[in-house]
Amino acid sequence: MEHREVIKNRILSGLNLSAAALMMTAGVAYAQADRGAYLVTATSGAVRAASYGTCVRTATWTPAQATAECDPDLLPKKAAAPAAPAKAAPPPAPVAKAPEMKPEPKKEPEKKPEKPGTLPFSERVDVPFEFAKADLTADGRTALDELFKELKKGPVTMNVVIVTGHTDKIGSAAYNKKLSEARAQVVRDYLVNTGGLDSKLIFWEGVGPRQPVNVTKFCDAKMNRKQLIDCLAPNRRTTVEVTGTRPKPAPKPAADKPAAKPAAK
Repeated sequence: MEHREVIKNRILSGLNLSAAALMMTAGVAYAQADRGAYLVTATSGAVRAASYGTCVRTATWTPAQATAECDPDLLPKKAAAPAAPAKAAPPPAPVAKAPEMKPEPKKEPEKKPEKPGTLPFSERVDVPFEFAKADLTADGRTALDELFKELKKGPVTMNVVIVTGHTDKIGSAAYNKKLSEARAQVVRDYLVNTGGLDSKLIFWEGVGPRQPVNVTKFCDAKMNRKQLIDCLAPNRRTTVEVTGTRPKPAPKPAADKPAAKPAAK
C-alpha cells in the first residue's frame, strides 16, 4: 500500500511540473487577484471559455463583482429619462348652432272660384198633405208649379234635388215611416213627369215624425183628437231642396247722359 501511494504522488508531481512547463512555453501568465473575480490574462483581459465565449469566473466571484465586459445584464440599469409630458389635446372647436327655423305661416285654403258668369242657386219648397194621406192636394201642386217657374228663370243648372217625406207623431213608427216614404215618392214623380227634372239628380227618403216643425212642440196630448190633428198639420209635408247654378243677369246698359249745355257767353 505505501508503495502505491509513493508512486501516485510522483505521478501527480510530474503532471504539475509538465503543465507549468507548457504554460511558460506558450508565454501565457495568469493573475487572479489584481483584476477582479474573473480569470484574466496579463495582456488581453478576461479569459473566455472556448465553447461558449463567456468569461471564466473564479471561485470567489459574486454577482456584486459583475463587470460590464463579462456580465452586463447583472449591472443595475440606468433609470430611464422621464417621458415628456403629453401635450394637452386642443379644445374642441365650437359647434356652430343651426339657424332657427321659423314656422311657415299657415296658408288658408284657396277658395275655388265660381264658374265665370254664374251664381249659386238654392231653393226650398214645403208641399202640404192631408192627415193620413199621400195624395197631392191643390196647394201641393201649386207649390211645386211655383218651383218650376223659378227654375226656368235663368235657367237653373241643377246639381242635386233632395226630396224628404214627413208625418206627424200620431200613429205607430212603422206606419208613419211607410206613409212618409209614400209622400216623398208622389212628389218625386210629379217633379219628373210634370216638371221635367232629371230623375238621376233626385234623391228621396221618408223620415216619419223624426223632424217635426218647431211650432208643433206646443201640441199637447191633452188636446182632443181634432185639436191635436189640426195643431200637428205643419208636420204633414214633403220638403224639396234644389241646389245648382244660374247665369248672372246681364248688366244694365248705362243711360245716355244728356249733352252738356253750351256755356253762356
